[in-house]
Amino acid sequence: MSDLPLPQLLHSCRAGEPAAIEQLVSTYRPAVFRLALSILDDAAEADEAAQDTFVAALRALGRYRGDAAFTTWLYAIALNVCRGRLRQRRSRQRLLGLLQRWLRHQPPAAPAPEARVMHDQAQAALAAAVQALPEPQRLVVVLRYYHDLRLTEIGQLLKVSERTVHNRLYAAHKTLRERLKDEG
Repeated sequence: MSDLPLPQLLHSCRAGEPAAIEQLVSTYRPAVFRLALSILDDAAEADEAAQDTFVAALRALGRYRGDAAFTTWLYAIALNVCRGRLRQRRSRQRLLGLLQRWLRHQPPAAPAPEARVMHDQAQAALAAAVQALPEPQRLVVVLRYYHDLRLTEIGQLLKVSERTVHNRLYAAHKTLRERLKDEG
């Protein structure tokens, strides 16, 4: 199947055509994976989140009305999948902490993912500073600078006003400047 225009591709996906579904996934998977990786900071988990995103998107495709750009709609699904995974991760960490205290056992510290992935110290400091931001600020930074979304798209994705996105971005910039000034 040759590359179909988006409206025809979505129609074919709704009809369950395997070639159309394959084209949809291959077209949008890299962007969804990058979004998941930037939020989850774990490649294997981001890969699973991307798969879950497409399963959820294909199930919900009949409800896509085209009010927002398709990528915005798809990113909203990916964001929700990632948020669910972060909640599960926090729950697992709390349970693990309880079990460790109960067993009085401390596991060896695992190397930080940034240390393996990032070679440049400045990039590592920036990544750590971004990860330390409160979730609302971190999400707007990730969506704006890692995924190059416009403020209006971010607002649609997060279901907040463009002004709120601007304010969160401003606060994040201020916090990052302060934290990185202390590093340098």
